[in-house]
Amino acid sequence: MSLTSTNKNSSVKFDISHDILSKLEVDPDLEITGNLLGHSYTAKIIIPNYSDLIQTFYKPQLKHAIDYYINNLKLPPLFKHFGICISFKEPVEIHLHSLEMELESAAKQLISKYGALILYNVHLDSEMRDMGHRNRFPQLNFHIDRNPQQETHYSLYTRNPFDEEQKQPRTSMTVFIPYLVAYLQAIKEGKGSIADEDGLITRSELYKPIDIPELLNSVILPHAWDQPEGAGEISIIDNANLLHASYYPNEANKGYRIGVRYVS
Repeated sequence: MSLTSTNKNSSVKFDISHDILSKLEVDPDLEITGNLLGHSYTAKIIIPNYSDLIQTFYKPQLKHAIDYYINNLKLPPLFKHFGICISFKEPVEIHLHSLEMELESAAKQLISKYGALILYNVHLDSEMRDMGHRNRFPQLNFHIDRNPQQETHYSLYTRNPFDEEQKQPRTSMTVFIPYLVAYLQAIKEGKGSIADEDGLITRSELYKPIDIPELLNSVILPHAWDQPEGAGEISIIDNANLLHASYYPNEANKGYRIGVRYVS
């Protein structure tokens, strides 16, 4: 794929049709086509009926019914549906945040509703593209980047298609779970003491690598970074709701460091 770097004047401000979101709410299994200022995309919920899946998965291993933990912990509630993916047909230069690091409101609304926003075939404005730093997270070490009380509590991860390294698909995934799921998994593993009195875990190794493939897109939300060569990818989460880690299908090949920046 051949790309030409452009400037802010050609960037498209991120937004999604309310009609599409209404249709997804009625039928979360749909994949719906939309258009953003002439750029065609598809929108899809990544894990429909997530709260039901979590209650089914963890209930057999817990001492109490799942509602006990939901009602007695001071953690954000489970998302009804977890993760939304917006995939553009052709490469699009997208405007997601200002120079003051303020995230576009349309993205905030989707993250509030679905927990994580993943964008395919996109790249940031040229003046924004090289902001932030790069990181490679430890294997299944779930953590938060920012204190939820910090102003820049959103994490925005990027694969830059103009970068010689990042233009290639990555060999490792970024994986996400809500706070409550981290707590339930810790209880399941006999690690309940790592949570504070409200049930919050800010950093812990959870799950076993051998178990991850069957949990992806059911319990754990992945961003695989596996789009074709030259494709840009972005994911955004709110550290007030989710923890994240890396998953290495092949620990001998952990892949390049992914772009990271924090926005408000």
